[in-house]
Amino acid sequence: MNTNTYLRQNNIFMPIIKLTYSLLSIFVCSFFFSCEKDPETIIKTVLKTDTLIVIKTDTLVINQYMQDSTTSFILTRHAETTGIGTDPSLSSAGQERANELARILKNTSIQAVYSTNYKRTLETSAKVAANYNINTQIYDPSKLDELVTTILNQYRGQAVYIAGHSNTTNLILNLLIGKNTYGNIPDSEYDNLYIVNVSAKGHSKVIHLKYGK
Repeated sequence: MNTNTYLRQNNIFMPIIKLTYSLLSIFVCSFFFSCEKDPETIIKTVLKTDTLIVIKTDTLVINQYMQDSTTSFILTRHAETTGIGTDPSLSSAGQERANELARILKNTSIQAVYSTNYKRTLETSAKVAANYNINTQIYDPSKLDELVTTILNQYRGQAVYIAGHSNTTNLILNLLIGKNTYGNIPDSEYDNLYIVNVSAKGHSKVIHLKYGK
């Protein structure tokens, strides 16, 4: 075979070779970028870009950020309180927020509801539990690691709501991501809602939402 014949035959196959190489490159890139990211990278991205406002016309936003293949932890601090006594109840603003929380979580197929044994968290979680006709389970805020382990064992692949406090919700988040990223929630903030999709403790993706007024 002379040189000109060889070159002509190989030129016919060059587009095919290039196409195959391109498809292989796309597959490799897709594989690596679809793999689970390091928790630190995920949290940095979420804090910068994934804070959303849940408004009354948007009823499907919560389900959009939950993953069927993971255990979904839905976390909030309790709603606003009267501030009266050592164990205050929710104020009228807090009751309104609790109603809004129950509304936006109504179609999320929550299997369990957890609360600390205080009026403010019990009243916040009660309306969510009522949506699914389930009882609120009490957890000890000093045993959060035990709480997370129990939920991952008993409700793997399902959705769970946890009502917490300004200094406990952040600790649960840190346990789930395996890093001390979150500090206490400011006392004036009651509108934070976190969806944490957990494949295993320390391997999680967080979506940070805002809800209510």
